[in-house]
Amino acid sequence: MSQRERFERVCREACEAEGWELSEGVVTLVFEDGRRQVVDFELFAFEGQELVRLFTTIGSTVRIDPMRLESALRLNFGLPHGALAVKKDNLVMVDTLMAERCDAGEVAAAVRYLGETADHFEKTMFGPDRH
Repeated sequence: MSQRERFERVCREACEAEGWELSEGVVTLVFEDGRRQVVDFELFAFEGQELVRLFTTIGSTVRIDPMRLESALRLNFGLPHGALAVKKDNLVMVDTLMAERCDAGEVAAAVRYLGETADHFEKTMFGPDRH
């Protein structure tokens, strides 16, 4: 079984346990207030290790004034996991897991943390959900 197949199985287990929707490389969380957060994942290799990058979009950097973007990036130091980053023209939250070592509990915890934290930042910075 390839690392991709193994991770997809683990991710499927996590999503089934949490009641999340899983489609090709994407986990969708729906919160009690109806807001949604989409967490993407991609496998990649770094120095011979298979890793999984989980990321979720908070909003367009075009819509954030530079002072507010700088403030958002200062929050990185206080985050217990993951990080805020810029991917293309979007502010995202990102975390990385080791593909061969992660289990359904670790995947669920990472997806939940990214989804909930990013949704909080999105709500604070951009207002109503646009999904």
